[in-house]
Amino acid sequence: MSAVPQSRYSPQEYLALERVATHKSEYYRGEIFAMAGASILHNLIVGNLIACLHNALSGSGCRVYPRDLRVATPDGLYTYPDVTVMCGEHTFDDHGRDTLTNPQILIEVLSESTEAYDRGKKFELYRSLPSLRNYILVEQTSALVYCYHRQNDPDHW
Repeated sequence: MSAVPQSRYSPQEYLALERVATHKSEYYRGEIFAMAGASILHNLIVGNLIACLHNALSGSGCRVYPRDLRVATPDGLYTYPDVTVMCGEHTFDDHGRDTLTNPQILIEVLSESTEAYDRGKKFELYRSLPSLRNYILVEQTSALVYCYHRQNDPDHW
């Protein structure tokens, strides 16, 4: 969340605005934050992740989605993960069927401007999703991938 927040909105107002907007925004507890564009390297990494996961999960009943699929957490975050993996039946926030509430895997490609948020507050909010099994962070500038896997105790990663 890198922009100055606008006025306060309900989730329904945010979704109505977002569905007709020309740019994507995140929402958290009444505030809307414009999302910045991604670098060419960021987009290349996301594209490669989607291609690899699509091939690896073929025939498994799981689907891979790019960062245009919005995810909502029980704690009030509406956001666009870089990559979302969904297995089984999809559950949506409302009738719009464009805001997923039960992803199994979320992947974020780290950038200088979002790394602290992706590792901190965003991960905290993602952990409130009971369906989430894996949270993966991918470095852009080095060959490092951080995989967080939910253990039997839902609060232990």
